[in-house]
Amino acid sequence: SDEPPPGRGSHPVVLVRYEDALAYCAWLADEIGRRIRLPTEAEWEKAARGGIEGQRYPWGNEIDASRCNFLPDVSVKRQRGTRPTGTYAPNAYGLYDMIGNVWEWVSDWYAPDSYGRTDAADPVGPEHGTMRIVRGGSWVNADHRTLRCAYRHRVPPDTYAHSIGFRVACSG
Repeated sequence: SDEPPPGRGSHPVVLVRYEDALAYCAWLADEIGRRIRLPTEAEWEKAARGGIEGQRYPWGNEIDASRCNFLPDVSVKRQRGTRPTGTYAPNAYGLYDMIGNVWEWVSDWYAPDSYGRTDAADPVGPEHGTMRIVRGGSWVNADHRTLRCAYRHRVPPDTYAHSIGFRVACSG
């Protein structure tokens, strides 16, 4: 079916592998005639912070359930799930749901020292690898550390889950 499940039309797309996200970017680029891609890890983090540097979250150093969708108590996991996009206030750049709701694929391969290997203003990860990166945490995360703007989560690129989606970037 071309329609989302009933009541889910404004929720983020989930169950997306890395290659699925790339295929969507290619399709959208053809549709609108612009270069669409996954953001780099550095772009994603800058966007997530919304111009606020040195803080754990886009709003400060304390987790705040009124600002993002995460699992506050593991005993309620069965009653939880994604929330419609825009449920929470945007960050200072006007971007919604950068933290929580769903993990988001970025274009970089994982390397433990990616940020320490370069002085580049806009670093990119290694050209090859076995693990990809998702950022932002999700509704299934009860560990608040995984929701920090700087948290890097590595997963195999064929991973798909009810907690993984993506966001696109437009170049030029």
